[in-house]
Amino acid sequence: MGFIGTMRLRVRCFTNMRRRLYTLLTVSLILSTSCLSAVATTQNVHLLFKNGDRLSGILIEEGSDLIQIDSEFLGKLSVKRGSLKKIEKPGEATQAKQTEPENPSAIPPAPSKPRPIRSLFQALTFDDWKKRLEFGMTTQSGRRDKTDFSFRLNMQRRFEKNQYRFQSRYLYGKNRGEKSTDKQNASFLWRRDIAPGVFYQTDTLYSVDEIKEIDLNLEQRLGLGYRFVDTEKFKLSTGAGTGGRLRTDRNMSNAFEYLFDVFEDIDYRVSKRLRLTQDFRIALPLSETDQYLIDFRAAMVTDITESLDLSVRYQLEYDNSLSRDRREDQRLISAIGYSF
Repeated sequence: MGFIGTMRLRVRCFTNMRRRLYTLLTVSLILSTSCLSAVATTQNVHLLFKNGDRLSGILIEEGSDLIQIDSEFLGKLSVKRGSLKKIEKPGEATQAKQTEPENPSAIPPAPSKPRPIRSLFQALTFDDWKKRLEFGMTTQSGRRDKTDFSFRLNMQRRFEKNQYRFQSRYLYGKNRGEKSTDKQNASFLWRRDIAPGVFYQTDTLYSVDEIKEIDLNLEQRLGLGYRFVDTEKFKLSTGAGTGGRLRTDRNMSNAFEYLFDVFEDIDYRVSKRLRLTQDFRIALPLSETDQYLIDFRAAMVTDITESLDLSVRYQLEYDNSLSRDRREDQRLISAIGYSF
Protein backbone atom coordinates (compact mmCIF):
# COMPACT_ATOMS: atom_id res chain seq x y z
CA MET A 1 0.00 0.00 0.00
CA GLY A 2 1.55 3.29 -1.08
CA PHE A 3 1.15 6.82 0.17
CA ILE A 4 -2.05 7.41 -1.80
CA GLY A 5 -3.63 4.24 -0.44
CA THR A 6 -2.77 5.24 3.11
CA MET A 7 -4.38 8.67 2.64
CA ARG A 8 -7.55 7.09 1.18
CA LEU A 9 -7.81 4.77 4.18
CA ARG A 10 -7.45 7.68 6.61
CA VAL A 11 -10.11 9.74 4.77
CA ARG A 12 -12.45 6.74 4.82
CA CYS A 13 -11.96 6.26 8.59
CA PHE A 14 -12.54 9.97 9.23
CA THR A 15 -15.74 9.87 7.16
CA ASN A 16 -17.04 6.87 9.14
CA MET A 17 -16.24 8.57 12.45
CA ARG A 18 -18.05 11.73 11.34
CA ARG A 19 -21.14 9.72 10.38
CA ARG A 20 -21.17 7.99 13.76
CA LEU A 21 -20.80 11.33 15.53
CA TYR A 22 -23.77 12.74 13.57
CA THR A 23 -25.82 9.67 14.51
CA LEU A 24 -25.02 10.06 18.21
CA LEU A 25 -25.90 13.75 18.12
CA THR A 26 -29.23 13.00 16.42
CA VAL A 27 -30.13 10.33 18.98
CA SER A 28 -29.21 12.70 21.83
CA LEU A 29 -31.42 15.44 20.39
CA ILE A 30 -34.36 13.03 20.04
CA LEU A 31 -33.97 11.80 23.61
CA SER A 32 -33.68 15.35 24.96
CA THR A 33 -36.82 16.41 23.09
CA SER A 34 -38.72 13.39 24.42
CA CYS A 35 -37.67 14.15 27.98
CA LEU A 36 -38.67 17.78 27.66
CA SER A 37 -42.02 16.74 26.18
CA ALA A 38 -42.62 14.32 29.05
CA VAL A 39 -41.83 17.02 31.58
CA ALA A 40 -44.18 19.44 29.83
CA THR A 41 -47.04 16.95 29.85
CA THR A 42 -46.75 16.45 33.62
CA GLN A 43 -47.28 20.06 34.55
CA ASN A 44 -48.70 20.71 38.02
CA VAL A 45 -51.58 23.17 38.33
CA HIS A 46 -53.47 24.76 41.20
CA LEU A 47 -57.16 25.49 40.58
CA LEU A 48 -58.80 28.26 42.59
CA PHE A 49 -62.62 28.05 42.50
CA LYS A 50 -64.96 31.01 42.77
CA ASN A 51 -66.31 29.69 46.07
CA GLY A 52 -62.80 29.72 47.60
CA ASP A 53 -61.96 26.02 47.29
CA ARG A 54 -58.53 24.97 45.98
CA LEU A 55 -57.54 21.82 44.12
CA SER A 56 -54.08 20.70 43.00
CA GLY A 57 -53.09 18.05 40.49
CA ILE A 58 -51.36 17.20 37.21
CA LEU A 59 -52.78 18.84 34.11
CA ILE A 60 -54.05 16.28 31.58
CA GLU A 61 -55.91 18.43 29.07
CA GLU A 62 -56.97 22.06 28.95
CA GLY A 63 -59.90 22.94 26.71
CA SER A 64 -62.08 25.98 26.18
CA ASP A 65 -64.85 24.65 28.49
CA LEU A 66 -63.32 21.83 30.56
CA ILE A 67 -60.02 21.27 32.31
CA GLN A 68 -58.96 17.71 33.12
CA ILE A 69 -56.54 17.08 35.98
CA ASP A 70 -55.27 14.07 37.91
CA SER A 71 -55.57 14.71 41.67
CA GLU A 72 -53.62 12.66 44.19
CA PHE A 73 -56.70 11.98 46.34
CA LEU A 74 -59.67 12.39 43.97
CA GLY A 75 -58.23 10.81 40.80
CA LYS A 76 -59.03 12.12 37.33
CA LEU A 77 -61.48 15.02 37.33
CA SER A 78 -63.14 17.26 34.75
CA VAL A 79 -63.66 20.83 35.98
CA LYS A 80 -65.76 23.47 34.25
CA ARG A 81 -63.73 26.54 33.42
CA GLY A 82 -66.67 28.77 34.36
CA SER A 83 -66.48 27.60 37.99
CA LEU A 84 -62.83 28.70 38.32
CA LYS A 85 -61.54 32.04 39.46
CA LYS A 86 -57.88 31.43 38.66
CA ILE A 87 -55.58 28.76 37.25
CA GLU A 88 -52.08 28.77 38.69
CA LYS A 89 -49.25 27.04 36.85
CA PRO A 90 -46.11 27.18 39.03
CA GLY A 91 -43.73 26.70 36.10
CA GLU A 92 -45.15 29.56 34.07
CA ALA A 93 -45.38 31.80 37.13
CA THR A 94 -41.70 31.21 37.94
CA GLN A 95 -40.65 31.83 34.35
CA ALA A 96 -42.67 35.06 34.17
CA LYS A 97 -41.15 36.21 37.43
CA GLN A 98 -37.62 35.55 36.16
CA THR A 99 -38.13 37.38 32.86
CA GLU A 100 -39.83 40.37 34.47
CA PRO A 101 -37.39 43.31 34.57
CA GLU A 102 -36.57 44.69 37.96
CA ASN A 103 -37.43 48.26 38.72
CA PRO A 104 -35.77 49.34 41.96
CA SER A 105 -37.55 52.70 41.90
CA ALA A 106 -41.01 51.10 41.79
CA ILE A 107 -43.02 51.38 45.00
CA PRO A 108 -44.73 48.10 45.98
CA PRO A 109 -48.49 48.39 46.48
CA ALA A 110 -49.70 48.56 50.04
CA PRO A 111 -51.23 45.31 51.27
CA SER A 112 -55.00 45.40 51.50
CA LYS A 113 -56.40 45.26 55.01
CA PRO A 114 -58.83 42.41 55.76
CA ARG A 115 -62.41 43.57 56.15
CA PRO A 116 -64.51 40.81 57.73
CA ILE A 117 -67.81 42.73 57.55
CA ARG A 118 -67.29 43.55 53.88
CA SER A 119 -66.47 39.90 53.17
CA LEU A 120 -69.68 38.86 54.91
CA PHE A 121 -71.83 41.13 52.75
CA GLN A 122 -70.07 39.91 49.60
CA ALA A 123 -70.82 36.33 50.58
CA LEU A 124 -74.52 37.08 51.11
CA THR A 125 -75.00 37.62 47.37
CA PHE A 126 -75.26 33.77 47.09
CA ASP A 127 -73.81 33.85 43.54
CA ASP A 128 -70.84 31.52 44.05
CA TRP A 129 -72.30 29.31 46.75
CA LYS A 130 -72.44 25.52 46.53
CA LYS A 131 -76.14 24.71 46.76
CA ARG A 132 -77.64 21.28 47.47
CA LEU A 133 -81.31 20.34 47.75
CA GLU A 134 -82.22 17.01 49.35
CA PHE A 135 -85.48 15.06 49.53
CA GLY A 136 -86.13 11.90 51.54
CA MET A 137 -89.21 9.76 52.02
CA THR A 138 -89.88 6.64 54.10
CA THR A 139 -93.11 4.63 54.05
CA GLN A 140 -94.10 1.62 56.13
CA SER A 141 -97.34 -0.39 55.96
CA GLY A 142 -98.66 -3.52 57.64
CA ARG A 143 -98.70 -3.70 61.42
CA ARG A 144 -97.88 0.00 61.48
CA ASP A 145 -98.69 2.61 58.83
CA LYS A 146 -95.98 5.25 58.90
CA THR A 147 -94.81 7.93 56.47
CA ASP A 148 -91.91 10.35 56.93
CA PHE A 149 -90.76 13.20 54.70
CA SER A 150 -87.49 15.10 54.87
CA PHE A 151 -86.57 18.29 53.01
CA ARG A 152 -83.10 19.81 53.36
CA LEU A 153 -81.25 22.77 51.81
CA ASN A 154 -77.50 23.15 52.27
CA MET A 155 -75.47 26.11 50.98
CA GLN A 156 -71.73 26.60 51.49
CA ARG A 157 -69.03 28.97 50.35
CA ARG A 158 -65.37 29.70 51.07
CA PHE A 159 -64.24 33.27 50.49
CA GLU A 160 -60.67 34.28 51.32
CA LYS A 161 -60.33 33.41 55.05
CA ASN A 162 -64.06 32.99 55.57
CA GLN A 163 -66.30 29.94 55.48
CA TYR A 164 -70.09 30.27 55.34
CA ARG A 165 -72.74 27.60 55.73
CA PHE A 166 -76.51 27.92 55.62
CA GLN A 167 -78.75 24.93 56.40
CA SER A 168 -82.51 24.59 56.42
CA ARG A 169 -84.47 21.44 57.23
CA TYR A 170 -88.11 20.41 57.47
CA LEU A 171 -89.29 17.06 58.88
CA TYR A 172 -92.86 15.82 58.66
CA GLY A 173 -94.32 12.41 59.49
CA LYS A 174 -97.49 10.51 60.25
CA ASN A 175 -97.91 7.39 62.34
CA ARG A 176 -101.22 5.48 62.10
CA GLY A 177 -102.88 8.51 60.57
CA GLU A 178 -101.77 10.91 63.29
CA LYS A 179 -99.07 13.53 62.98
CA SER A 180 -95.88 12.28 64.62
CA THR A 181 -93.29 14.78 63.35
CA ASP A 182 -93.58 18.43 62.41
CA LYS A 183 -90.27 20.22 62.85
CA GLN A 184 -88.35 22.91 61.00
CA ASN A 185 -85.05 24.59 61.69
CA ALA A 186 -82.50 26.83 60.03
CA SER A 187 -78.94 27.81 60.90
CA PHE A 188 -76.23 30.14 59.61
CA LEU A 189 -72.54 29.59 60.42
CA TRP A 190 -69.75 32.08 59.78
CA ARG A 191 -66.23 30.76 60.43
CA ARG A 192 -63.13 32.93 59.89
CA ASP A 193 -59.45 31.96 60.10
CA ILE A 194 -57.38 34.23 62.33
CA ALA A 195 -54.14 32.18 62.40
CA PRO A 196 -52.88 28.91 60.88
CA GLY A 197 -55.37 26.32 62.13
CA VAL A 198 -57.14 28.77 64.48
CA PHE A 199 -60.57 30.25 63.75
CA TYR A 200 -63.49 31.95 65.45
CA GLN A 201 -67.11 31.36 64.49
CA THR A 202 -70.59 32.67 65.08
CA ASP A 203 -73.60 30.37 64.73
CA THR A 204 -77.27 31.39 64.63
CA LEU A 205 -79.97 28.72 65.05
CA TYR A 206 -83.75 28.93 64.68
CA SER A 207 -86.13 25.99 65.22
CA VAL A 208 -89.81 25.18 65.78
CA ASP A 209 -91.22 21.81 66.88
CA GLU A 210 -94.99 21.41 67.01
CA ILE A 211 -94.95 17.89 68.48
CA LYS A 212 -92.69 18.95 71.38
CA GLU A 213 -94.81 22.13 71.71
CA ILE A 214 -91.86 24.47 71.14
CA ASP A 215 -93.11 27.59 69.38
CA LEU A 216 -89.71 29.25 69.17
CA ASN A 217 -86.15 28.22 69.89
CA LEU A 218 -83.56 30.86 69.03
CA GLU A 219 -79.85 30.45 69.80
CA GLN A 220 -76.82 32.65 69.18
CA ARG A 221 -73.34 31.21 69.80
CA LEU A 222 -69.80 32.56 69.55
CA GLY A 223 -66.86 30.20 69.71
CA LEU A 224 -63.14 29.69 69.16
CA GLY A 225 -61.82 26.55 67.46
CA TYR A 226 -58.76 24.78 66.11
CA ARG A 227 -58.44 22.79 62.89
CA PHE A 228 -56.30 19.77 63.79
CA VAL A 229 -56.29 18.33 60.24
CA ASP A 230 -56.83 20.37 57.09
CA THR A 231 -56.10 18.54 53.83
CA GLU A 232 -58.00 18.04 50.59
CA LYS A 233 -59.03 14.58 51.78
CA PHE A 234 -59.64 14.98 55.51
CA LYS A 235 -60.68 17.86 57.78
CA LEU A 236 -61.09 17.74 61.57
CA SER A 237 -62.07 20.76 63.67
CA THR A 238 -63.11 21.23 67.29
CA GLY A 239 -63.67 24.10 69.68
CA ALA A 240 -65.82 25.67 72.40
CA GLY A 241 -67.74 28.85 73.06
CA THR A 242 -70.60 30.57 74.82
CA GLY A 243 -74.00 31.82 73.79
CA GLY A 244 -77.62 32.34 74.71
CA ARG A 245 -80.92 30.59 74.06
CA LEU A 246 -84.44 31.98 74.03
CA ARG A 247 -87.24 29.39 74.09
CA THR A 248 -91.01 29.83 74.00
CA ASP A 249 -93.29 26.83 74.46
CA ARG A 250 -97.02 26.16 73.96
CA ASN A 251 -97.80 27.36 77.51
CA MET A 252 -96.55 30.84 76.53
CA SER A 253 -93.65 30.63 78.97
CA ASN A 254 -90.41 32.32 77.95
CA ALA A 255 -87.03 31.14 79.15
CA PHE A 256 -83.62 32.67 78.41
CA GLU A 257 -80.44 30.80 79.37
CA TYR A 258 -76.72 31.29 78.89
CA LEU A 259 -75.00 28.27 77.33
CA PHE A 260 -71.53 26.76 77.30
CA ASP A 261 -71.01 25.04 73.96
CA VAL A 262 -68.54 22.38 72.70
CA PHE A 263 -68.47 21.41 69.02
CA GLU A 264 -66.59 19.08 66.64
CA ASP A 265 -66.95 18.34 62.92
CA ILE A 266 -65.32 15.95 60.44
CA ASP A 267 -65.30 15.95 56.63
CA TYR A 268 -63.64 12.90 55.06
CA ARG A 269 -63.40 12.41 51.29
CA VAL A 270 -62.99 8.62 51.03
CA SER A 271 -62.84 8.58 47.23
CA LYS A 272 -63.89 10.60 44.23
CA ARG A 273 -67.57 9.71 44.75
CA LEU A 274 -67.83 8.78 48.45
CA ARG A 275 -67.82 11.31 51.27
CA LEU A 276 -68.38 11.00 55.04
CA THR A 277 -69.38 13.88 57.32
CA GLN A 278 -70.00 14.08 61.06
CA ASP A 279 -71.07 16.93 63.38
CA PHE A 280 -71.29 16.80 67.17
CA ARG A 281 -72.39 19.44 69.66
CA ILE A 282 -73.20 19.54 73.36
CA ALA A 283 -74.66 22.62 75.07
CA LEU A 284 -74.82 23.11 78.84
CA PRO A 285 -76.95 25.83 80.46
CA LEU A 286 -74.79 27.68 82.99
CA SER A 287 -77.61 27.83 85.55
CA GLU A 288 -78.63 24.15 85.32
CA THR A 289 -75.97 21.92 83.80
CA ASP A 290 -78.18 18.82 83.99
CA GLN A 291 -80.48 20.35 81.34
CA TYR A 292 -77.93 19.60 78.62
CA LEU A 293 -78.54 19.25 74.89
CA ILE A 294 -76.77 16.74 72.61
CA ASP A 295 -76.87 17.01 68.82
CA PHE A 296 -75.08 14.31 66.77
CA ARG A 297 -75.29 13.96 62.98
CA ALA A 298 -73.45 11.63 60.60
CA ALA A 299 -73.90 11.18 56.86
CA MET A 300 -72.57 9.12 53.96
CA VAL A 301 -73.00 10.74 50.55
CA THR A 302 -72.35 8.93 47.26
CA ASP A 303 -72.19 10.92 44.01
CA ILE A 304 -74.08 9.43 41.08
CA THR A 305 -73.33 12.25 38.64
CA GLU A 306 -71.92 15.75 39.04
CA SER A 307 -75.38 16.95 40.17
CA LEU A 308 -77.16 13.90 41.67
CA ASP A 309 -76.21 11.94 44.78
CA LEU A 310 -77.60 9.45 47.28
CA SER A 311 -77.19 9.91 51.03
CA VAL A 312 -77.86 8.09 54.28
CA ARG A 313 -78.05 10.24 57.42
CA TYR A 314 -78.26 9.38 61.10
CA GLN A 315 -79.47 12.11 63.46
CA LEU A 316 -79.70 12.07 67.24
CA GLU A 317 -81.09 14.95 69.30
CA TYR A 318 -81.38 14.61 73.05
CA ASP A 319 -82.74 17.53 75.09
CA ASN A 320 -82.71 16.79 78.82
CA SER A 321 -84.68 19.96 79.58
CA LEU A 322 -87.88 18.47 78.10
CA SER A 323 -90.21 15.87 79.58
CA ARG A 324 -89.05 12.26 79.47
CA ASP A 325 -91.26 11.26 76.51
CA ARG A 326 -89.98 14.17 74.38
CA ARG A 327 -86.28 14.19 75.15
CA GLU A 328 -84.93 11.85 72.47
CA ASP A 329 -85.38 12.15 68.74
CA GLN A 330 -83.30 9.88 66.50
CA ARG A 331 -83.91 8.91 62.91
CA LEU A 332 -82.23 7.32 59.87
CA ILE A 333 -82.93 9.11 56.59
CA SER A 334 -82.25 7.92 53.04
CA ALA A 335 -82.47 10.71 50.51
CA ILE A 336 -81.57 11.86 47.02
CA GLY A 337 -79.81 15.17 46.53
CA TYR A 338 -79.37 17.64 43.70
CA SER A 339 -76.47 20.10 43.58
CA PHE A 340 -76.72 23.34 41.63
